[in-house]
Amino acid sequence: MTFDEIERQLQQEEQAGLPTNRDELAVHHETRAHLAKALSELQRQLNGYKTRLFHLPQLAVLSQVDWARATQGLPGLALCVIDTTGIRQDSDIVRITLVDGQGNVLFDRIVSPQRQRGEANTAYTGITSAQISQAPPLASIWTELQAVVEQRHVLAYNGKFLVERLHENAQAYGLAPLRLSGECLMEHASRYYGVTVSLKLTDICGRIGHVLPQPALALERAIAQLAFLHAMAKGILNVSVQPKTVENDDLDDAHPF
Repeated sequence: MTFDEIERQLQQEEQAGLPTNRDELAVHHETRAHLAKALSELQRQLNGYKTRLFHLPQLAVLSQVDWARATQGLPGLALCVIDTTGIRQDSDIVRITLVDGQGNVLFDRIVSPQRQRGEANTAYTGITSAQISQAPPLASIWTELQAVVEQRHVLAYNGKFLVERLHENAQAYGLAPLRLSGECLMEHASRYYGVTVSLKLTDICGRIGHVLPQPALALERAIAQLAFLHAMAKGILNVSVQPKTVENDDLDDAHPF
């Protein structure tokens, strides 16, 4: 039974007077039973359509695509990665890397930690103890870093961690505050994928088909962030469609990215 047929029969029932005998009553019961059966079948078909709609491939959030398109074209765009001795509040910075919107290196310096001397966090950073032992302290490269980030729009994956570590290290070593303007790419990633959890950069790279070595050096992570920004600008969510899954808050806390 079509929607038009259901509508016609419903109108007939609505306009019909009360039955005056058993035969009329039986006809009304039969008509309404047919209507109920037809509506039940339509509901079954509608549920099938809803299921198919739900399982369609996810679409990127349009506002985030527009943001990425605008951001990747900024002349002063920079992507920043820092390496630290750990994720403690007093962790020392051991590397700072910045690339521009074309992936060209703007700044890439290894620095020697003064509070956790000799620590390189090699398993995550790929920095060796030998590199740390030959590196200058943070204070000696701070002015150069200030000049590089001046008037730059800086993106960073887990920008909150980056800003906190830069601020804390500056205070600990008596350095002038870093004048940093920018945004957190990790927060945009969550909005882009429509999730409430923070997605790891390794997960993002897997989704967009960008190969990220493990451990990945800071420069490789900066380039990965740039690749994600370009993927966002094209509305690419996954290079291969994955089944929809429930969000998982049980993420690896080994490092903040």
